[in-house]
Amino acid sequence: MNGKYVLSLASAVFALALSAAAEPQNAPDDYSWVRGVNYMPDANAPERTQRELGYGKRVGLNACRFWMSGNAWRHDPQGYEKFIRDSVRLAHANGYRCMPIIFNGNGLDPKMLDEASRADCEAYAKAIVTALKDEPGLLMWDVMNEPECNRWVGSAAKEEKAARQKKIQDFVRRSCAFVKSVDGKTPITVGYTTAYEIQPTVDCVDVISFHDYSGTLAKIEANYALAESIGKKTGKPVMQTETGCLARCNPYDLTLAACQRHKMGWFVFNLIIRGRCDSEHGVFYPDGTVRDPATIAAMMGCFRNRDTATIIPGLPNREGHAQHCIADIRKALTEKTDDAFDYRQSDVANLLEAAERAANLLECCDLVPMVVPPTAKIAAWRKMKNPPLAEIRAFAYDLAKQLQEACQLL
Repeated sequence: MNGKYVLSLASAVFALALSAAAEPQNAPDDYSWVRGVNYMPDANAPERTQRELGYGKRVGLNACRFWMSGNAWRHDPQGYEKFIRDSVRLAHANGYRCMPIIFNGNGLDPKMLDEASRADCEAYAKAIVTALKDEPGLLMWDVMNEPECNRWVGSAAKEEKAARQKKIQDFVRRSCAFVKSVDGKTPITVGYTTAYEIQPTVDCVDVISFHDYSGTLAKIEANYALAESIGKKTGKPVMQTETGCLARCNPYDLTLAACQRHKMGWFVFNLIIRGRCDSEHGVFYPDGTVRDPATIAAMMGCFRNRDTATIIPGLPNREGHAQHCIADIRKALTEKTDDAFDYRQSDVANLLEAAERAANLLECCDLVPMVVPPTAKIAAWRKMKNPPLAEIRAFAYDLAKQLQEACQLL
């Protein structure tokens, strides 16, 4: 069979698989098909938004969740309503359904919970819901993000904490009912910080949703199992709407594996490595490259092997290439000839060439940290007009030493 035809057929099958995953394949109230990301589509930056949403489409993403702004709406109601409507349409045109978040528990101003603020909160919610309720790109409403995850609750004394939680829960219940009164056909949810907070308002939502930033496999599993059990007791679908944080011991691939085990739709946090959270969250860099290929694999249902009984480590010297690389680096590091009057420094080009082969062996056998891959350093030096020879020599020497130790070469 023609090789080009085989490749084209494989590409077509892969594209069909991603397309199938992007559409509901189950009962109307089952959201296990959702492959989402926290990301604000921006109608004011359509080219950037299309490009970045395109990164997600490569791995089958089909939904985005994002925060609305009451302050932005109060500043310019008509302008803001047009902006969010256009943004949802832009996302939908690029293959995404949207989950707008109306209220946010993070940084909560407790004054909004008071009866005196009720009219203002409802005016804002009504305007947002009315602007979007007939949009085909609307997936569901997240009435409030992480209601109890804020300093107002966290800083309260024990005797006061329960009262503050109750006040928030009353606000959530009232807001859920109000949103349903404005839009009776679009499902609603509340994005709780963990499954342990769901119960007080579970009767108010159509879809149960929770977040997972747990730091161990046992805690991840307990969070998902609890959410699943609540869903079974209430007969409501369950989704996970935020997960993945490098700074909270919460690998994307571990938590997405839990989603697969429990057959839940999911949203990772977040699409682009940018802004305030760039060192702890995010999947794609703005240019489309990625920080961690394991996250990309997990989004597509493929996971790192963590079974010590079946892991087969790569052997960089299986075909003798590690020995050749070490010899090439040793040769490239040699600076002088036998003639004392004919001294020559290391040739940078030869040194980088030898170092690159060693770096490739170490990287593909998972023998070096990949925060800043060795090959990235080599690529950066090659772009320089006057690369730092001493630094490159030390780097190449270190690569040879790592290869020697990994292969137990004398």
